[in-house]
Amino acid sequence: MTESPTFTPPRGMRDIESMEMSKRNWMERQIQKNMAIYGFKKVEPTALENLSTLEAKSGPDIRNEIYWFEDKSGRKLGLRFDLTVGITRMVANRLELPEPIKLYAISEMWRYDEPQFARYRNFSQWDAEIYGSEEQEADAEVICLGMDILEQLGLHEYEVRVSNRKLTEGYLKSRDFGSKNKIEATIRVMDKIGKLSKQKIIDEFRSLSIEEKTIEEIMDFASLKGKADDVLSNEPQGLEDIGRKGLEELRKLADILDDFGRIDRCVYDYSIVRGIGYYDGLVFEAYDKQGEDIGAIFAGGRYDGLCKNYGKRDMPATGVAGGIDRIMISMEREKLFPKLSQIPQVFVVTVNDTVRKESWNIVRKLREMNISADFDLKKRTLRKQLEYVDSNDIPYAIILGQQELQKGVIKLRDMSKHTEQDLNLQEAAKFISKT
Repeated sequence: MTESPTFTPPRGMRDIESMEMSKRNWMERQIQKNMAIYGFKKVEPTALENLSTLEAKSGPDIRNEIYWFEDKSGRKLGLRFDLTVGITRMVANRLELPEPIKLYAISEMWRYDEPQFARYRNFSQWDAEIYGSEEQEADAEVICLGMDILEQLGLHEYEVRVSNRKLTEGYLKSRDFGSKNKIEATIRVMDKIGKLSKQKIIDEFRSLSIEEKTIEEIMDFASLKGKADDVLSNEPQGLEDIGRKGLEELRKLADILDDFGRIDRCVYDYSIVRGIGYYDGLVFEAYDKQGEDIGAIFAGGRYDGLCKNYGKRDMPATGVAGGIDRIMISMEREKLFPKLSQIPQVFVVTVNDTVRKESWNIVRKLREMNISADFDLKKRTLRKQLEYVDSNDIPYAIILGQQELQKGVIKLRDMSKHTEQDLNLQEAAKFISKT
Protein backbone atom coordinates (compact mmCIF):
# COMPACT_ATOMS: atom_id res chain seq x y z
CA MET A 1 0.00 0.00 0.00
CA THR A 2 1.51 3.33 -1.10
CA GLU A 3 1.73 6.22 1.36
CA SER A 4 -0.41 9.26 0.74
CA PRO A 5 1.68 12.28 -0.28
CA THR A 6 2.29 14.93 2.38
CA PHE A 7 1.58 18.35 0.96
CA THR A 8 3.78 20.83 2.81
CA PRO A 9 5.71 23.94 1.70
CA PRO A 10 9.20 23.34 0.30
CA ARG A 11 12.12 23.54 2.73
CA GLY A 12 12.81 27.11 3.82
CA MET A 13 9.37 28.34 2.70
CA ARG A 14 6.36 28.98 4.90
CA ASP A 15 2.71 29.95 4.74
CA ILE A 16 1.52 33.21 6.29
CA GLU A 17 -1.65 32.92 8.35
CA SER A 18 -4.28 35.65 8.47
CA MET A 19 -3.23 37.28 11.78
CA GLU A 20 0.38 37.56 10.70
CA MET A 21 -0.81 38.95 7.38
CA SER A 22 -2.79 41.64 9.21
CA LYS A 23 0.36 42.62 11.09
CA ARG A 24 2.39 42.72 7.88
CA ASN A 25 -0.22 44.91 6.20
CA TRP A 26 -0.18 47.28 9.19
CA MET A 27 3.63 47.44 9.06
CA GLU A 28 3.61 48.18 5.35
CA ARG A 29 1.21 51.08 5.89
CA GLN A 30 3.57 52.61 8.47
CA ILE A 31 6.58 52.11 6.20
CA GLN A 32 4.79 53.69 3.24
CA LYS A 33 3.96 56.75 5.36
CA ASN A 34 7.67 57.33 5.94
CA MET A 35 8.54 56.72 2.29
CA ALA A 36 6.01 59.38 1.26
CA ILE A 37 7.34 61.86 3.84
CA TYR A 38 10.85 61.40 2.42
CA GLY A 39 9.65 61.77 -1.17
CA PHE A 40 10.23 58.21 -2.42
CA LYS A 41 8.00 56.83 -5.20
CA LYS A 42 6.85 53.21 -5.14
CA VAL A 43 7.78 50.73 -7.89
CA GLU A 44 7.65 46.94 -8.31
CA PRO A 45 10.52 45.34 -10.26
CA THR A 46 9.84 41.92 -11.75
CA ALA A 47 10.41 38.96 -9.44
CA LEU A 48 11.87 36.90 -12.29
CA GLU A 49 15.04 38.24 -13.91
CA ASN A 50 17.36 37.00 -16.63
CA LEU A 51 20.17 35.15 -14.88
CA SER A 52 22.66 37.42 -16.65
CA THR A 53 21.04 40.41 -14.89
CA LEU A 54 21.57 38.84 -11.47
CA GLU A 55 25.15 37.86 -12.37
CA ALA A 56 26.08 41.26 -13.84
CA LYS A 57 27.60 42.50 -10.60
CA SER A 58 27.51 39.54 -8.23
CA GLY A 59 29.28 37.18 -10.65
CA PRO A 60 28.54 33.56 -11.61
CA ASP A 61 29.04 32.38 -8.00
CA ILE A 62 25.62 33.89 -7.21
CA ARG A 63 24.09 30.78 -8.79
CA ASN A 64 24.96 28.87 -5.62
CA GLU A 65 22.92 31.32 -3.52
CA ILE A 66 19.74 31.84 -5.56
CA TYR A 67 16.92 29.98 -7.29
CA TRP A 68 17.66 29.75 -11.02
CA PHE A 69 16.55 27.49 -13.86
CA GLU A 70 16.08 27.18 -17.60
CA ASP A 71 12.59 27.81 -18.97
CA LYS A 72 10.92 25.81 -21.77
CA SER A 73 12.74 27.90 -24.38
CA GLY A 74 16.13 27.33 -22.76
CA ARG A 75 16.43 30.84 -21.31
CA LYS A 76 18.36 31.03 -18.03
CA LEU A 77 16.25 32.84 -15.43
CA GLY A 78 16.46 33.49 -11.70
CA LEU A 79 14.27 34.70 -8.84
CA ARG A 80 15.49 38.02 -7.44
CA PHE A 81 17.61 37.87 -4.29
CA ASP A 82 17.13 41.57 -3.48
CA LEU A 83 15.32 44.62 -4.85
CA THR A 84 18.37 46.78 -5.56
CA VAL A 85 19.36 44.97 -8.76
CA GLY A 86 15.84 45.14 -10.22
CA ILE A 87 15.26 48.80 -9.38
CA THR A 88 18.71 49.71 -10.72
CA ARG A 89 17.99 47.88 -13.98
CA MET A 90 14.71 49.80 -14.22
CA VAL A 91 16.35 53.23 -14.03
CA ALA A 92 19.57 52.50 -15.92
CA ASN A 93 18.06 53.31 -19.33
CA ARG A 94 15.53 55.93 -18.25
CA LEU A 95 17.46 58.96 -19.48
CA GLU A 96 14.44 61.25 -19.08
CA LEU A 97 14.19 60.82 -15.29
CA PRO A 98 15.47 63.91 -13.42
CA GLU A 99 18.11 63.28 -10.77
CA PRO A 100 18.16 62.49 -7.96
CA ILE A 101 15.79 59.56 -8.48
CA LYS A 102 14.19 58.29 -5.24
CA LEU A 103 12.36 54.95 -5.53
CA TYR A 104 11.17 52.28 -3.13
CA ALA A 105 9.54 48.86 -3.10
CA ILE A 106 8.12 46.43 -0.55
CA SER A 107 8.10 42.89 -1.84
CA GLU A 108 9.38 39.30 -1.69
CA MET A 109 12.84 37.84 -2.29
CA TRP A 110 14.23 34.32 -2.70
CA ARG A 111 17.65 33.07 -1.61
CA TYR A 112 18.97 29.52 -1.46
CA ASP A 113 20.31 29.97 2.09
CA GLU A 114 20.43 27.34 4.79
CA PRO A 115 17.13 27.88 6.68
CA GLN A 116 17.67 29.01 10.27
CA PHE A 117 16.22 31.30 12.91
CA ALA A 118 15.03 34.62 11.38
CA ARG A 119 16.23 33.50 7.92
CA TYR A 120 13.95 31.89 5.34
CA ARG A 121 14.47 31.11 1.67
CA ASN A 122 11.46 33.27 0.84
CA PHE A 123 11.18 36.55 2.74
CA SER A 124 9.91 40.12 2.44
CA GLN A 125 11.86 43.39 2.45
CA TRP A 126 11.27 47.09 2.22
CA ASP A 127 13.86 48.84 0.07
CA ALA A 128 14.65 52.48 -0.80
CA GLU A 129 17.21 53.69 -3.35
CA ILE A 130 18.59 57.12 -4.35
CA TYR A 131 20.23 57.48 -7.79
CA GLY A 132 22.21 60.45 -9.08
CA SER A 133 23.87 61.86 -5.96
CA GLU A 134 27.43 61.12 -4.87
CA GLU A 135 27.11 63.34 -1.80
CA GLN A 136 27.11 62.02 1.75
CA GLU A 137 23.78 63.81 2.28
CA ALA A 138 22.19 61.00 0.24
CA ASP A 139 23.85 58.40 2.47
CA ALA A 140 22.58 60.21 5.55
CA GLU A 141 19.11 60.35 3.97
CA VAL A 142 18.76 56.57 3.64
CA ILE A 143 20.16 55.98 7.13
CA CYS A 144 17.71 58.50 8.64
CA LEU A 145 14.87 56.90 6.67
CA GLY A 146 15.71 53.50 8.18
CA MET A 147 15.80 55.02 11.66
CA ASP A 148 12.46 56.76 11.20
CA ILE A 149 10.84 53.55 9.98
CA LEU A 150 12.00 51.67 13.08
CA GLU A 151 10.77 54.45 15.36
CA GLN A 152 7.45 54.67 13.51
CA LEU A 153 7.02 50.97 14.29
CA GLY A 154 7.86 51.56 17.96
CA LEU A 155 11.43 50.19 17.98
CA HIS A 156 13.70 52.62 19.81
CA GLU A 157 16.45 50.41 21.27
CA TYR A 158 18.64 50.05 18.18
CA GLU A 159 22.01 51.14 16.84
CA VAL A 160 23.30 51.67 13.31
CA ARG A 161 26.82 50.36 12.68
CA VAL A 162 28.65 52.28 9.97
CA SER A 163 31.80 51.74 7.91
CA ASN A 164 33.11 52.24 4.37
CA ARG A 165 34.22 49.62 1.83
CA LYS A 166 36.79 52.04 0.36
CA LEU A 167 38.46 52.27 3.75
CA THR A 168 38.49 48.48 4.11
CA GLU A 169 39.86 47.94 0.59
CA GLY A 170 42.48 50.64 1.14
CA TYR A 171 43.56 48.99 4.36
CA LEU A 172 43.87 45.56 2.72
CA LYS A 173 45.77 46.99 -0.28
CA SER A 174 48.26 48.57 2.11
CA ARG A 175 48.96 45.01 3.37
CA ASP A 176 50.05 43.87 -0.13
CA PHE A 177 47.03 41.66 -0.80
CA GLY A 178 47.65 41.73 -4.52
CA SER A 179 44.64 40.66 -6.59
CA LYS A 180 41.20 42.20 -6.32
CA ASN A 181 39.75 38.68 -6.07
CA LYS A 182 41.75 38.02 -2.90
CA ILE A 183 40.61 41.34 -1.42
CA GLU A 184 36.97 40.46 -2.19
CA ALA A 185 37.40 36.99 -0.66
CA THR A 186 38.93 38.54 2.47
CA ILE A 187 36.04 41.01 2.74
CA ARG A 188 33.57 38.12 2.52
CA VAL A 189 35.30 36.51 5.50
CA MET A 190 35.30 39.83 7.39
CA ASP A 191 31.54 40.00 6.82
CA LYS A 192 31.22 36.90 9.01
CA ILE A 193 32.88 38.53 12.04
CA GLY A 194 30.31 38.52 14.83
CA LYS A 195 28.39 35.73 13.11
CA LEU A 196 31.00 32.97 13.48
CA SER A 197 33.45 32.19 16.29
CA LYS A 198 36.83 33.92 16.26
CA GLN A 199 38.58 30.61 15.57
CA LYS A 200 36.37 29.87 12.54
CA ILE A 201 37.10 33.35 11.17
CA ILE A 202 40.84 32.80 11.60
CA ASP A 203 40.58 29.38 9.91
CA GLU A 204 38.81 30.98 6.91
CA PHE A 205 41.53 33.64 6.66
CA ARG A 206 44.15 30.88 6.75
CA SER A 207 42.35 29.08 3.90
CA LEU A 208 43.05 32.20 1.79
CA SER A 209 46.80 31.79 2.48
CA ILE A 210 46.95 34.94 4.61
CA GLU A 211 49.93 35.10 6.96
CA GLU A 212 49.34 34.86 10.71
CA LYS A 213 50.69 38.36 11.39
CA THR A 214 48.37 39.83 8.73
CA ILE A 215 45.38 37.91 10.11
CA GLU A 216 46.09 39.46 13.51
CA GLU A 217 46.29 42.94 11.95
CA ILE A 218 43.00 42.45 10.08
CA MET A 219 41.29 41.30 13.28
CA ASP A 220 42.64 44.37 15.11
CA PHE A 221 41.39 46.65 12.31
CA ALA A 222 37.94 44.99 12.35
CA SER A 223 37.73 45.38 16.13
CA LEU A 224 37.73 49.20 15.91
CA LYS A 225 34.29 50.20 17.11
CA GLY A 226 32.80 53.14 18.98
CA LYS A 227 31.66 56.74 18.71
CA ALA A 228 32.52 58.39 15.40
CA ASP A 229 35.05 60.85 16.84
CA ASP A 230 36.90 58.15 18.78
CA VAL A 231 37.13 55.70 15.89
CA LEU A 232 37.97 58.28 13.21
CA SER A 233 40.83 59.68 15.31
CA ASN A 234 42.53 56.26 15.16
CA GLU A 235 43.63 56.35 11.50
CA PRO A 236 45.21 53.12 10.17
CA GLN A 237 48.83 53.48 9.06
CA GLY A 238 49.90 53.36 5.43
CA LEU A 239 46.44 53.69 3.87
CA GLU A 240 46.17 53.70 0.07
CA ASP A 241 44.44 56.69 -1.57
CA ILE A 242 41.13 54.83 -1.79
CA GLY A 243 41.30 54.14 1.95
CA ARG A 244 41.89 57.80 2.76
CA LYS A 245 38.93 58.72 0.54
CA GLY A 246 36.73 56.27 2.47
CA LEU A 247 37.90 57.80 5.75
CA GLU A 248 37.07 61.31 4.53
CA GLU A 249 33.59 60.17 3.45
CA LEU A 250 33.01 58.74 6.93
CA ARG A 251 34.03 62.08 8.48
CA LYS A 252 31.62 64.01 6.24
CA LEU A 253 28.83 61.56 7.01
CA ALA A 254 29.40 61.95 10.76
CA ASP A 255 29.05 65.74 10.47
CA ILE A 256 25.81 65.45 8.48
CA LEU A 257 24.30 62.86 10.84
CA ASP A 258 25.24 65.15 13.73
CA ASP A 259 23.38 68.03 12.05
CA PHE A 260 20.36 65.75 11.63
CA GLY A 261 20.51 64.88 15.33
CA ARG A 262 21.19 61.21 14.52
CA ILE A 263 24.87 60.62 15.25
CA ASP A 264 24.17 59.36 18.79
CA ARG A 265 22.33 56.37 17.28
CA CYS A 266 25.35 55.46 15.14
CA VAL A 267 28.41 53.37 15.98
CA TYR A 268 31.43 53.40 13.67
CA ASP A 269 32.37 49.74 13.31
CA TYR A 270 35.06 48.61 10.85
CA SER A 271 33.89 44.98 10.94
CA ILE A 272 30.86 46.05 8.86
CA VAL A 273 31.69 45.38 5.20
CA ARG A 274 28.48 43.90 3.67
CA GLY A 275 29.15 40.69 1.77
CA ILE A 276 27.35 41.58 -1.47
CA GLY A 277 29.92 42.54 -4.11
CA TYR A 278 28.26 45.64 -5.55
CA TYR A 279 28.89 47.82 -2.47
CA ASP A 280 31.78 50.25 -3.09
CA GLY A 281 31.51 52.97 -0.44
CA LEU A 282 29.49 53.55 2.70
CA VAL A 283 28.08 50.39 4.31
CA PHE A 284 25.88 50.09 7.40
CA GLU A 285 23.78 47.64 9.40
CA ALA A 286 21.17 48.33 12.10
CA TYR A 287 20.63 46.00 15.05
CA ASP A 288 17.96 45.72 17.72
CA LYS A 289 19.95 46.00 20.96
CA GLN A 290 17.29 43.90 22.70
CA GLY A 291 17.76 41.01 20.27
CA GLU A 292 20.93 40.87 18.19
CA ASP A 293 20.34 37.17 17.60
CA ILE A 294 17.86 38.25 14.92
CA GLY A 295 20.64 39.75 12.79
CA ALA A 296 20.56 43.10 11.01
CA ILE A 297 17.05 44.59 10.87
CA PHE A 298 18.01 47.04 8.15
CA ALA A 299 21.20 47.49 6.14
CA GLY A 300 22.55 49.10 3.03
CA GLY A 301 25.20 51.28 1.52
CA ARG A 302 26.61 52.93 -1.58
CA TYR A 303 26.99 51.20 -4.96
CA ASP A 304 28.21 53.81 -7.42
CA GLY A 305 29.39 51.26 -9.99
CA LEU A 306 26.20 49.23 -10.42
CA CYS A 307 24.11 51.34 -12.83
CA LYS A 308 26.60 51.20 -15.69
CA ASN A 309 26.24 47.40 -15.72
CA TYR A 310 22.60 47.68 -16.81
CA GLY A 311 22.33 50.54 -19.28
CA LYS A 312 23.36 53.93 -20.54
CA ARG A 313 23.14 55.82 -17.25
CA ASP A 314 26.27 55.72 -15.10
CA MET A 315 24.92 57.13 -11.85
CA PRO A 316 26.13 57.10 -8.27
CA ALA A 317 23.63 55.40 -5.98
CA THR A 318 22.95 54.58 -2.35
CA GLY A 319 20.19 52.62 -0.63
CA VAL A 320 18.77 50.84 2.38
CA ALA A 321 16.64 47.73 2.90
CA GLY A 322 15.00 46.14 5.92
CA GLY A 323 13.71 42.64 6.56
CA ILE A 324 9.99 42.52 7.33
CA ASP A 325 10.28 39.09 8.99
CA ARG A 326 13.13 40.12 11.28
CA ILE A 327 11.52 43.39 12.31
CA MET A 328 8.34 41.47 13.10
CA ILE A 329 10.27 39.22 15.50
CA SER A 330 11.59 42.29 17.34
CA MET A 331 8.13 43.83 17.47
CA GLU A 332 6.53 40.61 18.74
CA ARG A 333 9.11 40.32 21.49
CA GLU A 334 8.46 43.88 22.63
CA LYS A 335 4.66 43.58 22.16
CA LEU A 336 4.56 46.59 19.84
CA PHE A 337 1.74 45.57 17.50
CA PRO A 338 -1.58 47.35 18.04
CA LYS A 339 -4.73 45.31 18.46
CA LEU A 340 -5.68 44.38 14.91
CA SER A 341 -9.17 43.08 14.29
CA GLN A 342 -9.76 40.46 11.61
CA ILE A 343 -13.40 39.93 12.43
CA PRO A 344 -16.47 41.81 11.22
CA GLN A 345 -18.00 44.35 13.58
CA VAL A 346 -21.45 42.84 13.19
CA PHE A 347 -23.13 39.67 11.90
CA VAL A 348 -26.68 39.76 10.56
CA VAL A 349 -28.56 36.74 11.92
CA THR A 350 -31.82 35.67 10.29
CA VAL A 351 -34.58 33.96 12.29
CA ASN A 352 -35.85 32.08 9.22
CA ASP A 353 -35.70 32.02 5.42
CA THR A 354 -38.57 34.49 4.99
CA VAL A 355 -36.35 37.40 6.11
CA ARG A 356 -33.17 36.14 4.47
CA LYS A 357 -33.45 38.42 1.46
CA GLU A 358 -33.82 41.50 3.68
CA SER A 359 -30.61 40.54 5.52
CA TRP A 360 -28.67 41.04 2.29
CA ASN A 361 -30.07 44.56 2.01
CA ILE A 362 -29.05 45.37 5.60
CA VAL A 363 -25.52 43.99 5.07
CA ARG A 364 -25.16 46.08 1.91
CA LYS A 365 -26.24 49.29 3.68
CA LEU A 366 -23.91 48.64 6.64
CA ARG A 367 -20.96 48.13 4.31
CA GLU A 368 -21.83 51.34 2.49
CA MET A 369 -21.49 53.05 5.89
CA ASN A 370 -17.95 51.54 6.24
CA ILE A 371 -19.04 49.05 8.87
CA SER A 372 -17.64 45.56 8.36
CA ALA A 373 -20.63 43.23 8.25
CA ASP A 374 -21.17 39.56 7.49
CA PHE A 375 -24.15 37.21 7.18
CA ASP A 376 -24.94 33.50 7.08
CA LEU A 377 -23.80 31.67 3.95
CA LYS A 378 -24.93 28.18 5.00
CA LYS A 379 -28.65 28.59 5.76
CA ARG A 380 -28.13 27.56 9.38
CA THR A 381 -30.62 27.71 12.20
CA LEU A 382 -30.81 30.75 14.49
CA ARG A 383 -28.98 28.84 17.23
CA LYS A 384 -26.17 27.73 14.92
CA GLN A 385 -25.74 31.26 13.58
CA LEU A 386 -25.40 32.69 17.09
CA GLU A 387 -22.93 29.94 18.01
CA TYR A 388 -20.85 30.96 14.98
CA VAL A 389 -20.94 34.64 16.01
CA ASP A 390 -19.88 33.73 19.54
CA SER A 391 -17.07 31.36 18.52
CA ASN A 392 -15.58 34.03 16.23
CA ASP A 393 -15.74 36.77 18.89
CA ILE A 394 -17.83 39.02 16.65
CA PRO A 395 -18.89 41.81 19.02
CA TYR A 396 -22.42 42.45 17.70
CA ALA A 397 -25.23 40.50 16.11
CA ILE A 398 -28.23 42.00 14.36
CA ILE A 399 -31.11 39.58 14.81
CA LEU A 400 -33.64 39.91 12.04
CA GLY A 401 -37.10 38.35 12.23
CA GLN A 402 -40.55 38.95 10.75
CA GLN A 403 -41.67 40.77 13.88
CA GLU A 404 -38.75 43.24 13.68
CA LEU A 405 -39.43 43.88 10.00
CA GLN A 406 -43.07 44.71 10.69
CA LYS A 407 -42.02 47.21 13.38
CA GLY A 408 -39.34 48.74 11.13
CA VAL A 409 -36.55 47.99 13.63
CA ILE A 410 -33.66 45.56 14.09
CA LYS A 411 -32.56 43.85 17.29
CA LEU A 412 -28.92 44.66 18.13
CA ARG A 413 -27.31 42.19 20.51
CA ASP A 414 -24.07 42.98 22.38
CA MET A 415 -22.46 39.54 22.47
CA SER A 416 -20.14 40.22 25.42
CA LYS A 417 -22.71 41.97 27.66
CA HIS A 418 -25.61 39.72 26.59
CA THR A 419 -27.87 42.76 26.15
CA GLU A 420 -30.29 43.63 23.36
CA GLN A 421 -31.99 46.77 22.11
CA ASP A 422 -34.42 47.56 19.31
CA LEU A 423 -33.06 50.27 16.99
CA ASN A 424 -33.43 51.46 13.43
CA LEU A 425 -30.52 50.76 11.11
CA GLN A 426 -29.00 54.25 11.36
CA GLU A 427 -29.07 54.13 15.17
CA ALA A 428 -27.53 50.66 15.19
CA ALA A 429 -24.78 51.73 12.80
CA LYS A 430 -23.95 54.75 14.94
CA PHE A 431 -23.81 52.60 18.09
CA ILE A 432 -21.54 50.01 16.44
CA SER A 433 -19.22 52.71 15.04
CA LYS A 434 -18.73 54.29 18.48
CA THR A 435 -17.43 51.05 19.92
